[in-house]
Amino acid sequence: MAQSTLYVMRRDKTGKSVARKIRREGAIPAVLYGRETKSIPLTVNPLDLKKALSTDAGENTLLEIHIKGDGEEITKIALLRDVQYDYLKSRPIHFDFQEVMMKELITVKVPIRIVGKAQGIQEGGILEEIMREIEVECLPASIPNVIDVDVTQLGIGDSLHISDLVLPENITVLQEPEQTIVTILSPVMEEVKPAAPAEPVLAAETGEEEAKAETEKEGDEE
Repeated sequence: MAQSTLYVMRRDKTGKSVARKIRREGAIPAVLYGRETKSIPLTVNPLDLKKALSTDAGENTLLEIHIKGDGEEITKIALLRDVQYDYLKSRPIHFDFQEVMMKELITVKVPIRIVGKAQGIQEGGILEEIMREIEVECLPASIPNVIDVDVTQLGIGDSLHISDLVLPENITVLQEPEQTIVTILSPVMEEVKPAAPAEPVLAAETGEEEAKAETEKEGDEE
């Protein structure tokens, strides 16, 4: 489990005009919500959030969020759940945080990390990674940074499935056991076909093609 501290400000006003003003000032509007918590509008410094998430867990980092405003400060434990982007400018425009209870199960997506070099690759095969993350359920303190998948023993044509994973008992995978995580493909050998012998071209045909090409060229120039 990775955990960081993040300081944010509560905002009293909401709406598009308020959000635009916040962004012009270099901050990002956000909201924190929870099953037992009324949604709290926030203002977040994106550089502070980036620093808080710069752990091995990335976006699965537990955030101890200190919320200042109205002359008081409250603290919530949360996860970053969603980021909305301005895709034209490739920058975030809104963050969603979900409050978590340390003794309650939570659902997260954990990235997969391929470990080892498959035997099939040494034989000329190609490794294809079908899944890059796995959805699991666990307590917040048990969220893994990554799930390692050892492919060392895989030969050409072999695959690893979710059912092959060995995870701690306190982590439950929520996807179908038969789903493929990674497979080793056979190399594709392209047959080189001999070039067909060129057919003799009659002089008259050649002249016709050249005349047609010249006509098209003149038409393009007009």
